[in-house]
Amino acid sequence: MAKVFTITEGLENMGALKTGGQGSVYKGRRRGEIITAVKLLPTPIHNEDPQDKNFRDFQNEVEKLKKVNQQPNPNVVKILSSGITETGSLPFIEMEYIEGPDLEELLQPPHGSVFTIKETIKVAEQLSHALAHCHKLDIKHGDIKSNNVKFNIHTGNYVLLDFGLAIMSDEQRRTSLRHAGAVEFMAPEQYEGQMLFETDVYSFGIILFELLAGTVPFPLKDRGETARNLIMLAHMEKSPPDLLSLRRAALPAGWSEEKKEREMTVPHWLLDTINKCLEKKPVDRFPNGMALYDHIVVNSMQSSAHRNNPGESMLLLQQENQKLQKQLQQHQEAARNKEAELVALRVSVTQKDRDIQVLRDKLAMQQTQAPQYRPAPPAPRAKGMSSVLFGLLLLVTIGLGVYAAVTLLNGGNSNRKTEPEATETQTPPQRTVIGRYKVAADRAYFHNEPNSATRRSSAYMVPSEEVIDGLDEKNGFVYVEFTNDKGQMSKGWLRREDLMTLDEWNNRATEPQKLTKIEINSQLQNARALADNGNTEEALAIYKTLSEYEVPEAMYEYGNFALKNKNNDIDCATALDLINRASDSNYTPAKTTLGFLYLFADNRDVLHLSNYDRCEYEKNVVKGTKLLMQAVVAGDTTASRILEQHKENSDTTAQ
Repeated sequence: MAKVFTITEGLENMGALKTGGQGSVYKGRRRGEIITAVKLLPTPIHNEDPQDKNFRDFQNEVEKLKKVNQQPNPNVVKILSSGITETGSLPFIEMEYIEGPDLEELLQPPHGSVFTIKETIKVAEQLSHALAHCHKLDIKHGDIKSNNVKFNIHTGNYVLLDFGLAIMSDEQRRTSLRHAGAVEFMAPEQYEGQMLFETDVYSFGIILFELLAGTVPFPLKDRGETARNLIMLAHMEKSPPDLLSLRRAALPAGWSEEKKEREMTVPHWLLDTINKCLEKKPVDRFPNGMALYDHIVVNSMQSSAHRNNPGESMLLLQQENQKLQKQLQQHQEAARNKEAELVALRVSVTQKDRDIQVLRDKLAMQQTQAPQYRPAPPAPRAKGMSSVLFGLLLLVTIGLGVYAAVTLLNGGNSNRKTEPEATETQTPPQRTVIGRYKVAADRAYFHNEPNSATRRSSAYMVPSEEVIDGLDEKNGFVYVEFTNDKGQMSKGWLRREDLMTLDEWNNRATEPQKLTKIEINSQLQNARALADNGNTEEALAIYKTLSEYEVPEAMYEYGNFALKNKNNDIDCATALDLINRASDSNYTPAKTTLGFLYLFADNRDVLHLSNYDRCEYEKNVVKGTKLLMQAVVAGDTTASRILEQHKENSDTTAQ
């Protein structure tokens, strides 16, 4: 139990209820056995002088809070009193004590791991009602989380507690959130110390997400600084995970299957509400609690009316059934069409097989049947024709016939693996050469027609020095007639994507060869050594060359030297573009440098000390913070120091 001390006269401290970065909450007892809750802020106020800024800020925020009770709200805790403790001079707020568990406790055993849809909508209605009440009075809560919303066991209402951040100064709030804020519930803009009405709306969305999914979108694994930075980055950059998938996995085992299925039908309007609350940009969310509350009440009433109107429910079911029947018919029709296409394809293949077999039979007959020659009548001996010479001539003639048959069957160019099937090819009438090509693919298959379905599986060309003349082009195919060095001709259609024009081929040959990783690392190491030894010009020459190969480190160094006025070959815009491209390639030093320049763009003294005074830079705190946090997560300690320095400067300016 925490140390007991006097809060103020007539208010007894009965011990701590909870502690946190925004202060501690104690159980108090007023004379007459009235139990209350007391919020103690961590920063003491030693001087209760209206001229003191801290005391004046505290008093101003307390005056705002007093408005909360002018119009009582069942979903907002009552503020009973406020002041400065007699011991320790700590600011405090005394609130009514709500007896019952908070939302965080209601998600733990023995309770279920998720809320029912009905109970979630109840929380949404009552918590948005609380926000509407506060925002209407110009009060921003700033610390909405599941353990700051309690269930009052006596009234059955959910109640918003702990307005500690609301009465802190901007400086105190930034410090508190930075070191001890509940990052799982914090809006992206809170990391810059901003607190808007839309900030409360974002945290509201996190709570509803947690109630339905059993977990926040980005849970904190541990309390270390790195883990907190990762969650901050997630809120700024990542989309929330799929809520329904998380909900299905977290449904209590004790629920019946029927209840589980029923509880998975989360209303679309509720999911859309959560998504709108969790938009990264404040302008894309509900502008305040009033708009949020109106939206939830209207949709909740409509949803309830549907549930309570059997006739309308039946109509909705009928409409849904008709929709499903239509989808079923569409799928069945698509299946029938696919089956018809498959049958037609099979018939086509069968017919092609028959045609091929007929041609093969004809070729076989030509090969096996030698041509019949009728010898001429013997010539008179007077003309010198002997029987031996005539026999030789007959043999030569027969040989030529056999050679012609063999050539017809097996002839082909030297670039092909085997002779294609003797399927007739549509030869276009055009014979003018329309282009000259080389084979670029590993295998360029011949086709009988400009159609992929007519490919000859055993007839193709491979890359070589041979130049192919294209005679026609159609449907992404080029018709060629190619004669190899043996005088054998091949005809057919080749896919255009498997070929390359001579111009393309020659241009490719003149392109510089890509560097290997070993070569790049070797050159980078050489450039670093040259730069360290003062040989800047030689180092820049290497960085410039490697920049042309999109090497991130080289692009960064070449641009960074220019920003530091050590490279006059490029201007400021080109230098910043190089560093941005290196950052986009996840090069951490580039992220750190850009983050630094974004944050301190308007501080010429800091820029001068860091040798960045050659150029003008854009001031963008959001971009700079995001880049530096990415660098911190990657392990860059320099980025961490820059962030701390910027926050210290911001705190000093705020004072």
